[in-house]
Formats: sequence, structure tokens, C-alpha cells
Amino acid sequence: MFLFTFLPAVILFAPLFLRYFKKSDDFKKILKVIAVILFFSYVLQLEMNLAIDRTSALHGGPFSPSLTIWMVILRWLAGIITVVGVTAPFFPKNRSFQLLLMWVAPLVLVLNILYFPQNLIAYYGYSVDPLQRFQTYAMFIQYNAILLIILLTHLSNYKKPFVFPTKRELRTLFFVFLALLPTMMPQHALQIFFGPLGSSTDGFTVIHRLTIYFSFASMAAIYIGLRNQTEDNRKLAIIVMSISSVFQYLYVQRLGLGALPLHLCNTAIFLMLIAFVFKVKSIFFFSYFVNVLGALCAIILPGVHSDAFHMSSVMFWYNHIYAFILPLLAVGLKIFPRPKFRMMMGAIGIFTIYFVAMMFVNAWFNNYETVDYFFLYSDFFVDKFPFAFPIKVHNVLLFTSGQLVFRFYWLYNLLIYIAFIILMFIMWAVYDYGFQISDSLKALHLKLHQDRMDMLSLRKEMNGRPISEPLNLEGIKMIKIEHFTKRYGSAKQPAVDDFTLEVHDGEVFGFLGHNGAGKSTTIKSLVGIQSITSGRMEVAGYDVAKQPIEAKLRIGYVSDNHAVYERLTGREYINYIADLYLVPKQERDERIEKYVKMFNLSHAIDNEIKSYSHGMKQKIVVIASLIHEPKVWILDEPLTGLDPVSSFQIKEVMREHANRGNIVFFSSHVIEVVEKICDRIAIISHGKLQGVYELKKIREQGMSLEELYMSQVAAMQADGK
Repeated sequence: MFLFTFLPAVILFAPLFLRYFKKSDDFKKILKVIAVILFFSYVLQLEMNLAIDRTSALHGGPFSPSLTIWMVILRWLAGIITVVGVTAPFFPKNRSFQLLLMWVAPLVLVLNILYFPQNLIAYYGYSVDPLQRFQTYAMFIQYNAILLIILLTHLSNYKKPFVFPTKRELRTLFFVFLALLPTMMPQHALQIFFGPLGSSTDGFTVIHRLTIYFSFASMAAIYIGLRNQTEDNRKLAIIVMSISSVFQYLYVQRLGLGALPLHLCNTAIFLMLIAFVFKVKSIFFFSYFVNVLGALCAIILPGVHSDAFHMSSVMFWYNHIYAFILPLLAVGLKIFPRPKFRMMMGAIGIFTIYFVAMMFVNAWFNNYETVDYFFLYSDFFVDKFPFAFPIKVHNVLLFTSGQLVFRFYWLYNLLIYIAFIILMFIMWAVYDYGFQISDSLKALHLKLHQDRMDMLSLRKEMNGRPISEPLNLEGIKMIKIEHFTKRYGSAKQPAVDDFTLEVHDGEVFGFLGHNGAGKSTTIKSLVGIQSITSGRMEVAGYDVAKQPIEAKLRIGYVSDNHAVYERLTGREYINYIADLYLVPKQERDERIEKYVKMFNLSHAIDNEIKSYSHGMKQKIVVIASLIHEPKVWILDEPLTGLDPVSSFQIKEVMREHANRGNIVFFSSHVIEVVEKICDRIAIISHGKLQGVYELKKIREQGMSLEELYMSQVAAMQADGK
């Protein structure tokens, strides 16, 4: 038997490959063909009622307990190297699978060959001549195919210098092998090793709940283990699991019409393999929207009542856990793209065709034997939802064709269809929400990573100085913007392009431009509300991107929308902002008293903000922005919509703040306001800085700011901007 198994490959096939090997180093096509042969040879051995499956190591069998366990382990290992042999030729860059083929697979193959007679007894028992069974020959093909793949893998590496696996590779190989163990566990293994558990996995028993938790936990563990792997490794893992799911489904013998894989989750097993191997998106998204939901329903309401360690239970959970987690993992690991809504509508269309077909198949096949695809014919759902019983039995359509009777529970089936479609829409909502959470977590992860990189870069630039100090000691009395560019998303045109500016202490600096010129974009980046695409911004020497907290502590900001917490009183809101800036109580109380009197808010400061007028809300925002006495006070369109008195008061505060040695930087498109209160101004248009001007010099030249601005506009139009 040993010679019959081993020598044909060595004597007949190996010389042919060696001859080919002399002409070419490319074994890819041959290896892939042999891998396909190996796949089908293993499939031919399945669909069996093995003799060893009907026994237990604890209660006797064809072998002693120890030999029984050993034979199960050998079959287990043979399944693992079969999966490796089937997939490794298609992923030659995966080092772990190459090492498994070269060093682990030979040992497993030799052990299985040495115990070949016992293997046959484990398959058939003593009562049947194994040489008369085609599965025996399929096993011969399996062993020879594995042997050829091992030989060719060694030959393909013969020109490479021999390097024994490193410790890291051996460690990785160990974990890969551990990960492969559950994929090919023989379904009878638990029962043979331990006997019956004494509990079934249904009815929300403890073991049922643990199995549900395991379904979700295993998906999470696989995702965490694979998310940082290369694309090839992620694809390999998904394909290994899809092949394993087919092998596990075919492991149990099925007879008659009920053996057809037409039940939804059974169909999913084969559809997923086709989708992953041949990259068929339509089939995949049908599985993603339909099979995941069906498998989840089956996991929560399982249709299996046998002992948890019995083969029927193990088979049920293998099939449905795979059908549940594989499509989700494929999207999570970016094997397939995230679905769009139209893809779900396509899945609904395919599901409708499948549903109607199963109604007809159930009605037809039940003339010959009892079948129940998608639970449309039996009382499975009725048992769980008793109110559906009268709906089922009182709404029946009967058709006859010769001696065949076609019975359709039309209303009952229609309600199942509608319920499933509703659940699909709920699943879509869950998917969409999950994608949003995933995007948020990814953005947070990237932000934290960027913050760590910025901190390392900052420490290096500080050259031993405390990071609480300004990065640029020469810029502690200014706002400094260098080559600032801001681009939104994938927009071709930047909102602000190569903007450079310096604003010094004691200045009221005006930022002038038309609506959409880039004023608010620049200000929002300066105060840290949005990111900087490129360039650098500093506030009082602190880098806005690298020292955001320190920079913000020195900024008072009045936005252009004046959003406040309207259920707070004015005093509560100002105190809330003061808490954020760590302003001592005595100082804040003095400043609140000062500004409340200045802005005539004494009568309203303790009322809820929602009762305030627009001007009063603006004044509260101004007070809150000044409560920490900021070095830099930035205002974005601060006077829009204010009455003359309120405008005058705010302009007076701006001048007073600058006179105390601080910086006031405000934007506006109202030329008259800018001309009256500013020391210098900058004009921006279409995201480009057009110029920086001193108001005093403009007046000395006998020109108004309006004339200057209009001349800039005329020049831009002449340039075609």
C-alpha cells in the first residue's frame, strides 16, 4: 500500500517535472493545476458516513482510545496541509505557507502514509473492502498531489540559497498553524475526544449564548489579526476560510433531494467560494446582504437540537458562522469595497428570484420526500411565532399537474418575504452606521498617530527646551503665517494658496476680501478649527499645528456664526469658557463686571441666552472671548447685523485691547469699518494674498481704502482672475 501511494509520483511524475524544470523556473501553472486536482480529490473523499464518526474514544471503537484520538489528529492534519496545498500555489509570496509546504507537510504526509491501513479502517470499518470504494483512490490522488506540490515547491527554491527559518518566521509559522487548526477540525473530533456535552446549542441555553458570543468574538479576533497584513495575506486568509467552509459543509453525508445545497446558508457556502476565488461582485454582495442576515437569524434561532458536541451541531455552527462572518470580514479587510445602496437593491432582486424559486422547489420536491428550503414549507417559524399558524393553514393555493400536487402557503410565505426585506433594510442601516463608526475611529487613530509624530518632531525642534515654551522665541509678539495653503478634500483649486503674513502686537489688523475670498478659511485654520494642508502658522511663537493647546490658550476667537449654549445664562456661559481657559475666579469676576457694564448687559446677564437678541448674543460671545485676556484676539465678521451702538462698543474694545500690547485680527468685507479702526490691512482674493498696506500711508497718498480695493479688483479682472 505504501509503494502504491508514494512511488507513482516519484517515479512517473517527478522526472517529467524535472525535465520541464531544466527549461524553465516557472512552476506556477503546473502548481495551480495540481492544486485544483488536490481540491477535487479531497472533495471526493467527503460526503461520507465515516466509521470513526460513529464512535468515541471514551466508549470504544475500531481502535484503542489513544489510537482513535491519534487517527482523528492525523485526519485533522491531513485536512490542514490539503488546504495549504490548494491555496499556496496561488499565493507564492506567503512565506508561512511556503514553509508549511516545505517542512510541515512532508512530515504529515509520511505519518498519514504510515497509518494508511488504519486510515481506511477509520473510513469504512472492517466490514467493507476499502479498495472497492472510489474514495480510496481519491485519497491516493490527494496524497500524490500533495507530494508533487511539496516537491515542486522545493524545486522552485533550489536556486535560492538555503536559509533556515528565522525565529520570527518560526514564531509566525506557529501562530499561522494555530489559526489553521479550527478551520479543518473534523466535525466528529469533539464527540470522539470528550463524548456528549449534555447540552444543546438552542433555546438560549448557556452553551447557546456562548456560541453566539463566540461567533462575534471570532470575527473580531480574525479582523484584528489580519487588518495590518498585506493585501495578499488578507485575501489568502479569506480564501482559506471559504475553502474550509466548503470542506466542512461536504463533510457530513447527505442523501436524497435534501442533500442539494439550496437552503440559503448552504447556498452561501458555495457562493462565497466562487465570489472570493473569481472576484464576482454581484454574487458577493448577494451574500453580504442576504446570507449574512439569514445566518444571523439562524445563529440566534438555530434549527438544531442535538447535543452540542454531536456532528450535526458542529456542522450547523460551522456553516452558519462562516456564512455570517466571511462577507463582513471581506468588506472590513477591504477584499471587496464597501457596498452602495444600489448593490443592496440588486441583492433584493436576486433574493426575490431565489425566494420564488424555493417556493416552487418546495412544492415540487415534497411530492417525493420532505424538504424545506428556507423554512417556507415546515412549521419552523410557526413554532417560534404561533400567531402565524392560522395564516399558514388558512391561506393555501393548490395546483395539480398529473399526479403531482403543488401546495403554496402564499400569504405565510409573503409575510416571511416582507419580514426579510425589512430586516435587509435594517441591516443596511446597521452597515451604514457601522461604516460611520469605523471612519470615525480610523480618523481618530490617524489623528492620534499624527499627534504622536508631531510631538516627536516638536521635541526634536525644541532641542531640550520644555514643550510649553514657544517654538519660535522670536515670534512671541506676532501672528506669523508662512506659505499657508488649504485644500478641501479632492478639490483641484485650493481655498487659500501660498499665503504669507505677519501681524505684530499693538496692531488692529484688518483682513479684507469679498465673500468666498478665503478669509474665514484662513482664520479657521489659524485658530485650529480645521487642519492646515501645507505651510505653517504661529500664534505668539507657538506653532498652531504642533502646539495646538498652547496656541489656543493665547487666542480669543469670535466666530462668524455666534453659536452659544442657549439654555445657559449669559453669566454661566462666560464662566464655562473661563473654566476652559483656567481663569482664576477673582480675575474672571472682575472682567465679567467690567465688560457687562461696558456692553450694558447688567439687566440680562443672568437670563437664559435663548431670550437674547442677536446683538446681545454677539456681546456675550465677545466677553467670553476676552475673559482670559488673550494675547491674540481674532474676530471673523464681528460687526455683521449689529446696531450702531453695539458696533461702536465692540470697535472701542478692539482698539483698547490692541493698545494694551495685544493683537487684534479681524476679517470683514465692509471697507468703511476696516478703514476707520485698522492700523494695517491685508487684501485677499480667490485665495491669494493681493497685498498688505498701512492705512496711514494710504491716507498720505491721498487715496481712500475703497479706491485701493477697487484698483486691486480691476487689476485682478485684467489678469483674468
